[in-house]
Order: sequence, then C-alpha cells, then structure tokens
Amino acid sequence: MPFPQIFTLLLLPILLAGLHGWFTNWLAVKLLLKPVNPINILGFKIQGLLPRRQTDLAERISEAISREFLKEEDIMGFLKKVDPAKAMRQLILDKWEEKVGEVLASMPFISMFVSADKLARIRDKVADIFSTEAEKYTELLVQSLESKIDLRDTIRRNILAFDVQRLNKIIEEIGYKEFNEIALVGLVLGVFIGMIQAAVNWIYFRGAP
Repeated sequence: MPFPQIFTLLLLPILLAGLHGWFTNWLAVKLLLKPVNPINILGFKIQGLLPRRQTDLAERISEAISREFLKEEDIMGFLKKVDPAKAMRQLILDKWEEKVGEVLASMPFISMFVSADKLARIRDKVADIFSTEAEKYTELLVQSLESKIDLRDTIRRNILAFDVQRLNKIIEEIGYKEFNEIALVGLVLGVFIGMIQAAVNWIYFRGAP
C-alpha cells in the first residue's frame, strides 16, 4: 500500500481526531473564563461562563458561606469572647507610647518638669479608665452589630465588586496544570477515536475488491 493511501486511511483520522479532541477541550476551558465582555459572532452572543453568571454565582456563594461556613451567630460568638478591657488597654498603651514619645522628642524640656514615673502612672490611669468603659459598652456594641450585620449581602456585594479579569487571572494561575490536563484528556480520547476510525478504514479497505 503506498504511503499517501496509508496516511489518508490510517494516520490522518488519528491526527484529525486527536487535534479535534484537544482543541474542543481547550476551547471549553477557555470559555469558562473568557471573553469577559460579550461579543457577537454570526448573531450569537458569546461570553465566558464566569463573567456571564457573576450575579448568580455571587448569590449562590454568599448564601452557601453565610448558611454553612461563616454564620452570623459564629461571628457574634467570637466578638463576645474578645476581652474588650484588655484590647482597649493595649491600644491605649501603644498609642500613648507613640504619641507621648513624639511630644517628648519635639519638646524635651517637658521631661524637666514631669518625671518618667509620673508619666507612667498617668498612662496607667488613663488606660484603666478607658478599659473599664470598654467593658460597659461592649454588650451594646454586640447588640448593635447583631441588628445591622448582613453577612450574606456583604459577601454578595464584595463578589460583584471584584474585578472579573483579576479573578480570571487567579483561576488560570491556580488551575493551569488542571486545564492542560483537561486538554490532554481530549487529545488522548481523540486519538483513541481516531484509531477506531483508522481500524474501520483498514478493515473496509482490506475487504474491498
């Protein structure tokens, strides 16, 4: 059998089927993310699945997260466990060191009239006052948050506000290996189908008079 006939009957079907399988899988993966903006081709509007369904995805994801993973009562429970007095005291101490240090650095003569020990006692007194007040108002703060927080709506708005092109880039970076594997699977399946077609061609050619 001459080579052109072997190529046409046996090799060409395998080559075409393999390329077809690879290309269709590669295109399907690309169409999950791109194009970001819809384009019209012969009257058909084409847009990536993720950009096209961003609103629906935002609704479903926000609902799932707020219902299954990060519930409002869990957040409130965490806030109630926080020690407001300790947190406020540490904040006062940090800010005191920062701001008083700036004042002393700019006006060193103050240290001639106020000793370091006296400044420390003033600092501790101020921290005690504010930390005590923090304990009083923590419960009111938590109650206010409970009446105003809407975790689902917050997540939904953040997803809708997220740049789709940036999200596509992140997905491509994470799934680069898997996307190539999907295209490779298409190539392998295409080659397998092409081999079947080549076998059919060979049987038919061998049986032809």
